[in-house]
Amino acid sequence: MKIFMNSKKSENNSPVIMIVDKEKFMRYLLRKGLESEGYEVIEANNGKECLEKFSLKIPDLILIDVTILEINSFDYYIKLQQLFNQNLSNKFFPDHSLDSNPLLYQIPLLMITSIEDQKSVDLAFSIGAMDYITKPIKWAVLFQRVRRILQINELVKNLKQQTETARFMTFIQERIRQSLKLKNILKTTVDEVRNFLKTERVFIYKFKPDGTGEVVMESILCGQASIVESMNKFSNNAQNEFANQEHIPIADLIPYHVNFLTQFQVKANLVVPISKSNTEQTSDEDFDYTQQQLWGLLIAHHCSQPRKWQSSEIEFLERLTGQLAIAIQQSELYQKLVTMNQKLVELANFDSLTKVANRRVFEEYMNNEWQRMLSEKAPIALILCDVDYFKRYNDTYGHPAGDRCLQAIANVIKAEVKGPEDLVARYGGEEFVVILPRTDAQGGFYIAESIRKQLLDLKLVNAGSQISKFVTMSLGVASTIPVTDSSWEKLIKIADESLYQAKEEGRNQTILQTF
Repeated sequence: MKIFMNSKKSENNSPVIMIVDKEKFMRYLLRKGLESEGYEVIEANNGKECLEKFSLKIPDLILIDVTILEINSFDYYIKLQQLFNQNLSNKFFPDHSLDSNPLLYQIPLLMITSIEDQKSVDLAFSIGAMDYITKPIKWAVLFQRVRRILQINELVKNLKQQTETARFMTFIQERIRQSLKLKNILKTTVDEVRNFLKTERVFIYKFKPDGTGEVVMESILCGQASIVESMNKFSNNAQNEFANQEHIPIADLIPYHVNFLTQFQVKANLVVPISKSNTEQTSDEDFDYTQQQLWGLLIAHHCSQPRKWQSSEIEFLERLTGQLAIAIQQSELYQKLVTMNQKLVELANFDSLTKVANRRVFEEYMNNEWQRMLSEKAPIALILCDVDYFKRYNDTYGHPAGDRCLQAIANVIKAEVKGPEDLVARYGGEEFVVILPRTDAQGGFYIAESIRKQLLDLKLVNAGSQISKFVTMSLGVASTIPVTDSSWEKLIKIADESLYQAKEEGRNQTILQTF
């Protein structure tokens, strides 16, 4: 038999008791007695009917004649427990993979048996009955035992809910902490919260310094429209009264944002602030460093029907946003560290003025490429560049102008050196060097000439030059196919000799040598 679960609890919140007894008159008496105590009653005359009605409405207690169990053995009871635990896990704990003990909580059974039927009593307790009563029914005893079982039942359910909520919180925390990337942290949060609340939309709204904000992450049920664009447009006109405040109090912001969020006409919305400790430096002596700064809002929308958010759900989200705030702060600190490391790398590897590689990087790269070309038996070319009469340029226009001139020259060289394996570096002073792996002598000469001609096209005036009205450059090119009994230092020496020859022969030209 296949049972399709569509179970629901009593709408008036009265405890629901299922009576399973094959005697119609006994069911009538029990119904009247229990209804007089304010309970809602469901009737079934056998195990099969019990199972079918259970799938439509979940009872808080099953009052069952022990002969029903004798006829049907354990089969129907076990099926009842499976259905009940499936519903319980769906209600309390959306991630089934973490529910390692599905029979942690069972639906309580109260057995009805004969006075001298010890065998039936033993059977009842062997399959998990919490208690039993004997016929004829003593109503005071029945009502007392029903109340006691329901109280225990409620305590166990609350304990399970608290336990599973705590486990789910730990699960989300671990998921969040698996990444230091803010995008991953926020995506995990909205997805897991939407699953936990079983709602249509959950998103995170981040405030900007001017008091406006934007939706930075959203999780929606399939078929639901995204709210990102609409809310971001709405937010651009919001919070003008806060725009000039450096530190915005949380209490002032939350009502304002709740009001404009309700403009989207959802059936129920839940807004929980995300606040983190202030880490920015300030000169305000009165500023409290322990004050929590409002980073954003975690917002849930329920669209299908009106919904009253449970206090346990709100408490769970408040705890979660506390952990989320810590994760956000760690992510922001990590990003700052990454940025600082990138700056340190730039300082270590790049010339601060011209933004090309420095001398140290050049030598490391030259050695690596020489060894690679040696193993591949491929050519490598080197260009040494020296700005003509640059000292006179500095004397004439000053060092700040000289710095700007070097920056312009570096940009010209970078524009002409386009290979992905090529490297441009500042060699020292007004000298630059270019490494060209897989480039023969003709290729190296062609690139060098392109650099020289493009520099002339800039028409940078140099009144101190003795050969031109403009800034010019002399270039020495060396090219070879590396062999084991040679070295890259020799390639530099040959390129330097070519550069020297270019200067001796009148500057503003390129000289090529091979070996």
